[in-house]
Amino acid sequence: MVDDRMDPQNYIFGRADSQQDIDELVSMFGEIFSSGDVASLARTLSDHFPRMETRNWFVAREKKSRKMVSAFALIPWTWQIGGVDFNVAEMGIVGTLEEHRCQGLMKSLNRLFDRALADDGFDLAVIQGIPGFYHNFGYRYSVDLENHIDLPFHAIPDQLPEGCFQFRRAEAADIPFLIEEDSKYRDSFYISSVRDEGHWKYLLNESLKTEYGSEFWIMEHPETGIRHYFRLPLGGFGDGLILSETSADITRDALFSAFVFAKKLAVERNKPYIRVNSHFESPCGKLALAMGASKGRPYAWQVQIPDKVRFLKKLSPVLEKRVKESCFHNFSGQFKLEFFRSSVLTVWNEGRLESVQDGAGKHCEPLFMANEELAPALVLSWRGWKELQYARPDIFPAHQYVGTAASRASDISGLLVDILFPALPSWLYGQY
Repeated sequence: MVDDRMDPQNYIFGRADSQQDIDELVSMFGEIFSSGDVASLARTLSDHFPRMETRNWFVAREKKSRKMVSAFALIPWTWQIGGVDFNVAEMGIVGTLEEHRCQGLMKSLNRLFDRALADDGFDLAVIQGIPGFYHNFGYRYSVDLENHIDLPFHAIPDQLPEGCFQFRRAEAADIPFLIEEDSKYRDSFYISSVRDEGHWKYLLNESLKTEYGSEFWIMEHPETGIRHYFRLPLGGFGDGLILSETSADITRDALFSAFVFAKKLAVERNKPYIRVNSHFESPCGKLALAMGASKGRPYAWQVQIPDKVRFLKKLSPVLEKRVKESCFHNFSGQFKLEFFRSSVLTVWNEGRLESVQDGAGKHCEPLFMANEELAPALVLSWRGWKELQYARPDIFPAHQYVGTAASRASDISGLLVDILFPALPSWLYGQY
């Protein structure tokens, strides 16, 4: 819980600017966390992760001693949303020495982080963090994360059939193939992650030195030459062997063979089941459920949109396409999204989005209302507005609660939001 009464006057806040700072924060993480895994991850990311700079670390020091007492990283991502690339900053590896907690340090560091988001042009800020804390800084659950589709061994044969796929660990020469596979994966989901050659070099080498390391396996049929891949993280939640990625176009027979191979590894590694960490609509998720796997409930990325106007401007090609393919294909006029503490006005001409602007003080019909807290889930298409309304009545077409029968009948704002922000499957493949 953030204590708003505390004013951390006894601390200095800034961004790391030297190798000495990196050495000090690695040492601090070693002190904060019981294992050395977090400290190792911090070191490896700092030294090897693509686009990671020294200044990506936000640190707090005790003013009197100059000792570093709290820090976190800005880990850069590229998320593709509807085919458009967005610049994303993940707040990661957050830690504070125990004796300096509950002093408002994270609140002050987050102010610095928010300024960096604006200065460096990030479209989204995200975190995979613990529940019940980061909402204090404006983060809202908005994209599925960490599924638990637990596949029992009895559903999987013990042996592969004769003449089946052959398996080997992926290596540097496979990177062009893996990049092609990523392109197919991105076509399967509304929001996806973009990994370039640098990310794949990191994943196949440096990542294995951290708690986030994964094995990437190539499976190839000796006769047809058909080739697929899958990912087995070496750590993670639950007791099962985790299978977290597969080729997007993998066939049922190939995926079944991958399950058999994964079962063999799981038995060798004393794992009691296979945990499929994938979207329910992925080939892997669908087959596991058909084979009798238990259907878990995913956690979610916590997301903040620093500038809604800028974000929706960038999303304009996606929004225009949806309108052009709908009954509003020739829509002209204004449409306003009112988030109570902020608002966005869109101006349309014959189905083309001419402008996206701050809507403060500008009256407009049609008008759609949504609490600020629901904005990320809505505009990122995590849930449709009607589903969100089951738990939160403060998301609604403007006339739903207060309008007359005639005004409700003529209000097109709900239908427009259905078209602009439909619920769609999204899934982010890990990049470290």
